[in-house]
Amino acid sequence: MYTSGLNKDEINGFIVIDKPKGPTSHQVDSWIRDITGEKRVGHIGTLDPGVSGVLVMALGKATKLIDIVHEKSKEYISVMRLYSQADRGTIERVFNEFTGKIYQLPPVRSAVSRQVRERTIYSMDILEIADKLILFRVKCESGTYIRTLCTDMGYVIGTGAQMADLRRLSTGDFNETQMHTLQELSDAAVIKREGNPSLFNSMVIPMDFVFSESPKVIVKNTAVKNIMHGSDIYPAGIKAIVGEFHKGSRVAIYTDSNDLIAYGTMLVDELNDLKTIDLDGILSDKYGENNVVRKDNKQKNIPVQKPGKRLHEHIREPEERKNPRNGRDMFRKNPRFKRPPAKIRKGKNKF
Repeated sequence: MYTSGLNKDEINGFIVIDKPKGPTSHQVDSWIRDITGEKRVGHIGTLDPGVSGVLVMALGKATKLIDIVHEKSKEYISVMRLYSQADRGTIERVFNEFTGKIYQLPPVRSAVSRQVRERTIYSMDILEIADKLILFRVKCESGTYIRTLCTDMGYVIGTGAQMADLRRLSTGDFNETQMHTLQELSDAAVIKREGNPSLFNSMVIPMDFVFSESPKVIVKNTAVKNIMHGSDIYPAGIKAIVGEFHKGSRVAIYTDSNDLIAYGTMLVDELNDLKTIDLDGILSDKYGENNVVRKDNKQKNIPVQKPGKRLHEHIREPEERKNPRNGRDMFRKNPRFKRPPAKIRKGKNKF
């Protein structure tokens, strides 16, 4: 039997914010902490102050999944301004040339070192061309700088160009349909404090949304405690695997009662006697050691003690600790025991 040790006010999940132009992404982090009361908050994919759109906020234990979501592709809609007019044929040719593998040098003001790196542009669609302005949609690998992309395409077109506007449409599976403004979130938080949490809860996307396309590993109840202590997973602890997997697959780990508790990486292509899953992170404290209750003592509801404490010392009353034959405390040190002389303790005795 297990009891939950989670804080009722703890928020573990994602909230998609429609970031306005003006504030930095870190300022939005601070506002989300103030609105929700959750201390652990982080954003996924920094947006410059002048950029708006999808900013995924991770709260509580979901902050452990920031790197996983950050690996996903991003989609933007942007306006590129040419310094002089160019014919449509040249523009379309250059857009096709920049689709696929490209090389980029991050801008001077960036959070990464300025080294040439390879990125992938999955698709670019020209939506409209008006005079010197080009409206286009781009889906790209995480870490692609759209501002640099516009500058580089302007050089190849021959006119020079710069990014005039940018809005993020999606981060991985998180998109505009899930967005909420800061004001909407603030209003929902006030309503929640007044006793109606349904609106606020509907804005929180659960953590397992990230693993919607990942194989699902269901572990046996006997293996849960070891997993909570960071143990990797062997075939004996697996009850079932839902979905196709291969070596290197990221998997979500669930209990038999469908609780997401951890995630890891498959180490094999098929189950055998070897270690099967390398544990990467724990996403729950519901099944921790301090929350385990002994089945054989439900009435007293006595928790299992931490190592170093004897359970009988914790529960026995002083009278129950006495030896019925001589009345002495059974758990005190023997009063007849005396320390050996100092010269013996120091090894100076001679025989």
